[in-house]
Amino acid sequence: MVIIVTGATGIGKTTVCRKLIEIAQNQGHTCGGILTYKAADEGIIIEDIQSGETETLASINNIYQGPRTGKYFFNPEAIEFGTRAIEEGISSDILLVDEIGYLELQGNGFAKILELIGAERVKNSILVIRRELLPAFLARLNSKLSIIETNTYNRNELPQKICALLANNLPTYSSKRGASCRVPCSEKMRGAPKVQQG
Repeated sequence: MVIIVTGATGIGKTTVCRKLIEIAQNQGHTCGGILTYKAADEGIIIEDIQSGETETLASINNIYQGPRTGKYFFNPEAIEFGTRAIEEGISSDILLVDEIGYLELQGNGFAKILELIGAERVKNSILVIRRELLPAFLARLNSKLSIIETNTYNRNELPQKICALLANNLPTYSSKRGASCRVPCSEKMRGAPKVQQG
């Protein structure tokens, strides 16, 4: 299953993903891939979801010899770090890539995730893509997917809604009491998630 989390820049897509990972891990599911977020100096930090390790992915200062998009200069070592995190996360129940953008449209950055999805090597993937780049990526993703728009009204509920959407594709783990770890997520749902099927 492929889920795309989209929305405007700064709307809270990464926060939604971080909360989703917390819910899934608390239910016994494995999560891999990467999260990215802004640093205090306007740079971008990348985090390996499995290990918790971080690197500086990009800077607004010309200090890296990697690719450049807009105001950002990308750190080639951090791109390799992120690519390894994605490759190591393939066997996870959920592989999350936050985010793909202009760099990946040029075949750089974390474009490998598109190949992995195309080759059906990923069980369940969540891709974060800015709204304005969505049409370009949809043309490259032939998989059946769900698109979830993040906005100020729904962002607090989205982690549970995405979890419920994934529930049928995730393995069922038994807790010490013998209950399925998928149940709590479904119980938190207040109606079906409004998603666009593609």
